[in-house]
Amino acid sequence: MIHQKSPELPSLDPGITLLETEERMTGSLQSLVLDQLLLDQGSAIWIDAHGHGTTHPLTRITPSMRVLDRIHIARAFTPWQHQSLVQELTGELSDETAIAVLPALDWFYRSEDLPRGDDERMLSAVTERINELAERFEIPVLLTLQTDDTLTAPIHEIADRTIQCEQTKFGPRFAGEEYETLVYPLENGMVQTTLAYWKRVLANRHPAMVDADVSPEVRANGAY
Repeated sequence: MIHQKSPELPSLDPGITLLETEERMTGSLQSLVLDQLLLDQGSAIWIDAHGHGTTHPLTRITPSMRVLDRIHIARAFTPWQHQSLVQELTGELSDETAIAVLPALDWFYRSEDLPRGDDERMLSAVTERINELAERFEIPVLLTLQTDDTLTAPIHEIADRTIQCEQTKFGPRFAGEEYETLVYPLENGMVQTTLAYWKRVLANRHPAMVDADVSPEVRANGAY
């Protein structure tokens, strides 16, 4: 009897991790955050941009709805609000914080409402603040970019590591300077970038955390 190897996901060490994904990939960011919380009893502080922190993908992916209670999401609607939320992060982070998440960090600073030059100035200030907080609290900080160009150069400079996630015919592949893994393919014809796919990956990685109301048969198959 052949036993399928448990799927692997990158571990998020203290410091700043920049996650780069292909546009067609869905759920990789949320999966890494949930995996971190399932490995750690702490909470996630999430400053959202461009709708990455909406409840739909998180509830579709998580193997345990209880974990979602530990994700605290703040949403901005303007670049000034986003900058303010980042500046105020000190009051939100604590010894209980397992990860800080700032997706699409550059999104708000591409607004046409910003005067010329304010985009670079404000994003640089935000980047410096994130770097200070990462050093002070020694927690994983997970970032993504909406667009990678000259505006986002300061973000690359503060990143301790970059993880790339791309789609292959065998399944999603995470790769970094010291890390490379294929997230195992599922043998049911499921498209490898769907939320249901990541849901099964997390259920297989954390079977003990699957909600109790899931039937034993479905639990055994690693999906629900």
